[in-house]
Amino acid sequence: MMILIPLATFSYINFEQHHLDTGNNHNSIKESFYGKPKLINIPQQKNLVLNKFAEIVKEQKTKQEKRREDILNAAIIKPKPVKKKSIKKGGEGKNKNKQIKNRNKITYDKNDDARTLDIEFSAYVANCTEGCTGRTKSGVDVTQSIFYKGYRVIATDPSIIPLNSVVLIKVGGSSFKAIAIDTGGAIVGNKVDLLVSNEQDAINFGRQHGTVSIIN
Repeated sequence: MMILIPLATFSYINFEQHHLDTGNNHNSIKESFYGKPKLINIPQQKNLVLNKFAEIVKEQKTKQEKRREDILNAAIIKPKPVKKKSIKKGGEGKNKNKQIKNRNKITYDKNDDARTLDIEFSAYVANCTEGCTGRTKSGVDVTQSIFYKGYRVIATDPSIIPLNSVVLIKVGGSSFKAIAIDTGGAIVGNKVDLLVSNEQDAINFGRQHGTVSIIN
């Protein structure tokens, strides 16, 4: 048994009736199927959204054009030229720069009237088991540091190197400044005792020969 299902259902009128209704116009059948589409009315709410969007786009475009005009019309500010200071050869500026460059270096000018002595060096400590007070002859406490006013501390014979003298020491391939603020019973003549941190450093230093130049 076969059941036929129609694909579409049409309502129709006969040909004669159609001719009577359309005034015998043969093209009216085509027009009835392909008529002009009706206009679609967009709801008012959607129109408001579209209008708002158009306003925002217009506003952004206006801001961009204004920003472009501001950039084009902005005044060009030229940087002020930097004056270069000229330093004459041998002038004051050159000497000043030389002093700054060498302020952390220990130097010795051969033209200075400094007395240079050949010295036998030894080392001593401020803290020991016997005979150490931790204070120098001039009363400075050296138990916490081997430096005084930025100088290494030495013990000297005051008749050779007076107390409070600042000297330049060259020994063991190195040079440094020291201040004479101590003395010792065994430090007689051209001998200098260098203050070190501990007994092991004193043993390692031993006895060495070098020079001492009295600066002031």
